[in-house]
Amino acid sequence: MMTHQYSPGTAADEEETYDVVVCGAGSAGSTVAGLLAADENLRVLLLEAGGDDADDRVSDPDRWFENIASERDWGWLTEPGTGLGNRRLLYSMGKGLGGGSSINAGVWSRGHRRDWDDLAAVSGDPRWDYRSVLGSYRELETWRGAPDLERRGTAGPMHIQPAQPLHPFFSAMLDGAEAAGLDRYDSPNGELAEQGSGCAVRDEIISDGVRCSAYRALVAPRSEQRNLTVRTRTLITRVLFDGDRAVAVEAISDGRPVVFRAAHEVVLSLGAVQTPKVLMQSGLGPARHLDQVGIDVRQDLPGVGSGLDDHLQFGCVWEAADARQLPPPSRAQAVCFWEGDGRERSPQFVMYSGGAPFMSPEAQARYGAPQSAFSFLLGMRLRTRGSVRLADAGPATAPVIETCFLDDPADLRDAVGAYRFAEEVAHSEAMRPYLGSRSVPAGLSDAEVAAYIRTAAVTFWHQCGTARIGTDTDVNAVVDSELRVRGCDGLRVADASVLPRVTSGNTMAPAMVIGHRAAGLVRA
Repeated sequence: MMTHQYSPGTAADEEETYDVVVCGAGSAGSTVAGLLAADENLRVLLLEAGGDDADDRVSDPDRWFENIASERDWGWLTEPGTGLGNRRLLYSMGKGLGGGSSINAGVWSRGHRRDWDDLAAVSGDPRWDYRSVLGSYRELETWRGAPDLERRGTAGPMHIQPAQPLHPFFSAMLDGAEAAGLDRYDSPNGELAEQGSGCAVRDEIISDGVRCSAYRALVAPRSEQRNLTVRTRTLITRVLFDGDRAVAVEAISDGRPVVFRAAHEVVLSLGAVQTPKVLMQSGLGPARHLDQVGIDVRQDLPGVGSGLDDHLQFGCVWEAADARQLPPPSRAQAVCFWEGDGRERSPQFVMYSGGAPFMSPEAQARYGAPQSAFSFLLGMRLRTRGSVRLADAGPATAPVIETCFLDDPADLRDAVGAYRFAEEVAHSEAMRPYLGSRSVPAGLSDAEVAAYIRTAAVTFWHQCGTARIGTDTDVNAVVDSELRVRGCDGLRVADASVLPRVTSGNTMAPAMVIGHRAAGLVRA
């Protein structure tokens, strides 16, 4: 966390002027900056609170978990959750060049057809529908799997391939999922993304064993261009205005106050926690809340910080018959999606797996973990929504995050049903060579499984929804269909904050599509 003291009105040590200032070098921000910098007449500044990405823990995708709770992680803590037995969760988000795309598990998951068609309906703009978004994906991808010219790109900056070489454990998992009733597809981002359920080898941003983050793909190749400037260790404190127009951002850079002026636009790509935090620090947010923390209200936007959405995650753990048969703990080469909450052709559940006992600290303390084990990692969409609020007006103060996980009893019932499906896959004939005698939870009633889930549940790191898109008649919409903040000129949000609902899988690829769209809108 940054600990620099700051008070409004502090004189800046320096000022710099650019055409576009992009705040946040994560999946979306790197996409915006990299694409805008292609125009060498446009002066682009990319600001990042964290450090660089020159680290083996970034380039080696099998070491992704070493970044959690490190200096590359914002490391937020949520408020105690009533649905989680009053536990607080580590709420990890990427901090550094590449953001989450530099520290995640390397999964490329585009989102389901229904996700994008629903976004088009909510925004009132058909340019966000699935067919339109396919065009963005084709421009971003270089696909190295089975040819699919209708859906896949062949000359984009992001190298995307099916996981390889496929470990036999994951082949067995897919066979077990088929036996449990899921159809198998060539890719999770092809025909499966247009169906309600299915399983496939995962797509990933890995080439020759090296991670290809959004920053490495879109910004690093332009690092020598004179029109592109990247500054790390720069914490954005607020957006500055001239009337209703955003004209600059205020920041702390290496301990010094700095103002970065934007001749044309400011783009916030800080993620689903930092984006609403900076908006509120700038006087854009729920008026009552801003009054409570002593911030002058510039624009009353009730939706800023509300509507926090995410996938809940919990591990179903089985003792391994033979540890030597398991894949490396950090690998997850196969994925399953299926419906469950009554929304036709819209997956509620996603499941990965790995060769280790994946359990929350509290679950491990209560239930114990087998010495050698594999886990099915279950993620699910929830009915409830959380929030991000300010603790006070200080830019360096951690925000107040409420997830509201499992506050709705129907969500807990759905989670128990998902566990039963995972149990069926684990006990399939294909998985028998890997299955030992013990499971966690073991032989339990639905009520006992529910108690385990309350103890085991954590975030899947797919935070979104805190500055969501919508029409002029939607009082909780923060941005319009062109990502412009309501009541402001020259200010856009381009990250997963704008999604009104978490997509069916991981959110890195959808964030890059949002960045792709934002870059086109800024150029226009």
